[in-house]
This record gives sequence, C-alpha cells and structure tokens, in this order.
Amino acid sequence: MIIDCNAHLGHWPFRHLENSQPDDFVALMDRCGVTQACVAPFQGLLYGDVRPANDWLIEAIAPHRDRLIPHAAINPNFPDWERDFGEAVDGGCVGVRLYPNYHSYELGDGCLTDLMAAAKEHSVTVSIHLRMYDERLHHPRCMVPPVAVTEAGAVALKFPEVSIVLCNIKTAEIMGIAEDIRSLPNLYVEISNLEGTGGVEKLVAEIGAASIVFGTHAPYQYMDAALLKMKEAVLSEEDSAAIFYKNAQAWMTAA
Repeated sequence: MIIDCNAHLGHWPFRHLENSQPDDFVALMDRCGVTQACVAPFQGLLYGDVRPANDWLIEAIAPHRDRLIPHAAINPNFPDWERDFGEAVDGGCVGVRLYPNYHSYELGDGCLTDLMAAAKEHSVTVSIHLRMYDERLHHPRCMVPPVAVTEAGAVALKFPEVSIVLCNIKTAEIMGIAEDIRSLPNLYVEISNLEGTGGVEKLVAEIGAASIVFGTHAPYQYMDAALLKMKEAVLSEEDSAAIFYKNAQAWMTAA
C-alpha cells in the first residue's frame, strides 16, 4: 500500500500540467501503484477567497473518494476563514493545506495559532507548504520566497495533538530543524523535495522513519521520482511501510 501525502488537482496558473484532473490523476496513480492520495486544489494558492476552490475539489473527486482524500486550502489571514474551515470539514476534508508565503503570514502569527486550535478541535491534519516550486523558476512578476521553517517546531510543541506535515521541504531545511523533528512526534516531513542520492536512507538515519511520510508533489513533479527515491533506499520493511502508508494511516484513524 502507498499513500501520497502531497498532491494537488485543478488549475496550475503558470503552465499546463498533465494529470491535474481527477480521472487522469487516478489513472496516473494506477500506473505508478499508488493506492491513495491526499489532494488539495491548486486554485487555493492564488484565490483571495479559497472557498470556491475547495467546493470544486470536493465535487470533482466525489467519484473517486476511495482513492482521493480531500485536503482543503485554508487562508487564516482572510476574513471569516473559519467559515471556509467549517464548510471544508463538513464536506469531508480530513486535512488542511497552508501556504503562508502565498497568503502573507508567518508561522509565528496569531492567525496560524487560531487555525491550529480549530484543527485540534476537529482532529484535522495540517500540511504546511514551504514552497510550491523551485524559487529559481518563478515568474518574474510572481517571486515568492520560501516559508521560514524555524518556527515549525514551536507550532508543533504548542499543539501536540495536531499532526503537522512540512511539504516541499528541502534536505538542508530538514537538517536545520532535525532536533525539533526528533523530539516532536507530531511533526513530519515528506520526501518530494529531498536532494541527492540516498536521500531517504540518510533522512531515516537522521530523524527516524516515524517522522517521514511519502509525498510526490504530483502532478507538478513526476510521481515516479518520489517512488525511485524509495526504491533506491536501503530500508527495513518496517521503515518502508511506515513511510509509504502507516504513518499517514495513523492520522486518518485518529480523524
């Protein structure tokens, strides 16, 4: 079994992406052997009001709810975000995706604290995207710096009941907060942006398999790339299963 904890569907604003619609994405999952995927709407990145993006997602994936697990895009810096959060949870979203750099807030801001409290109340997983793609490739009129990851540990410490996944995080950023990750069982990283040969194997040695989940960042990135990172890694069956699905299943069971 394989659960992809970092995928999106819908319209990516900067170029055409193959397999960005539910039917095509499920076909991609079938070709790659991925059982389920946690998906959020690309549109939530730049919409001022994210509710239409979440509404689209919930409706679009309805025929594939056994395969596609909805995660809502939430902007806690937007007025009445609580309405968006509540409607997303009522619509079946078991997780929320946060994009602080696109929605103009930082991890230490009060609006994030309020959202984390709501996530705790509703047993919702929180995924924080440090970036959406390599900063060197940004449109010259849309340069968006990465989220500073240094506050992630403080957020996880304050809300130990909430599972937090750091998405699109690079190897150096993980190493910079490795001590926090090792000491906080609710703080996880996914592997889509790991660099270098043997990245997963080295990461397991540094922070342990219990803190890692499988993510592809598909369809923006190739799903096969993340699978190859796992294939090349020399891991025990127990560690491989933890990364591929067991860690993610634990959140779903708790939700």
